[in-house]
Amino acid sequence: MHNPHELTDEECGHLARILLASRRVRLRHHFFSWVHGPIQALIPHEILLCGVADESGYLLHERFTACRYFKDDHYHRVIHPGDGLIQQLAQEWHGHGEPRLIAALHDEAGGWHARLGDLELKNLAFHGMSWINGQLKGYAGFSRVRVPFDNRLAMYLDILLPHLLVTLARVLANEARADGDSKRPAGLITPREVEVLTWVRDGKTNDEIADILGLSMLTVKNHLRHAMKKMVVRTRGQAVAKAIALGFLRAQGAQEKEAILEPQT
Repeated sequence: MHNPHELTDEECGHLARILLASRRVRLRHHFFSWVHGPIQALIPHEILLCGVADESGYLLHERFTACRYFKDDHYHRVIHPGDGLIQQLAQEWHGHGEPRLIAALHDEAGGWHARLGDLELKNLAFHGMSWINGQLKGYAGFSRVRVPFDNRLAMYLDILLPHLLVTLARVLANEARADGDSKRPAGLITPREVEVLTWVRDGKTNDEIADILGLSMLTVKNHLRHAMKKMVVRTRGQAVAKAIALGFLRAQGAQEKEAILEPQT
């Protein structure tokens, strides 16, 4: 029997291929292929939820899924900053610093089984990483995982997470440059103002945005007003158009098309 705290030769081979392949990941579709290619050898899954913090500590969430059942509504509920699943898991992770493994039939106090089923996740293997100041640097959550939820899976998460976050950060940095980041007035609008404008772009009202972000409607209105003042525009539509022109936002639907790459039927 092999040592449960060490990788077998076969596992070492899988890990080497994962790390070597990560060096070629530069764009979002490369990341998707990497996650649903080499990484599947160690953590076979259908949904990856992940995020990295920017320089201000603001968490940038991403999803890479081949599951047609995991819809926009599920994703928005998962990343909700107030009572979202990621928020709760991050808090639990901070308390222990160990991977959080929630199997399909797991049902402790808190009703995890029902909640994951409602969100079309089925199961979840979550791990995080902190900055030296204790703030969350990034996280990854694999769902619809098809291996036992045991110490082996926890070890895979522990080994892979730093490489996954570095690779994701590289992809996001490349996207920022491709979107004309160098042309943006540095620091013009804050990450939170960008987030509010993103939901304005998607047709949400102030009330709806407040509910999605876990803020008061007055706070949402203030973020929008500040962004409009900084960009010297008078209407919500003008604010969205200006933010897209400056490279802070993508055009309608662009992010969704790139972030969710489902197999063609």
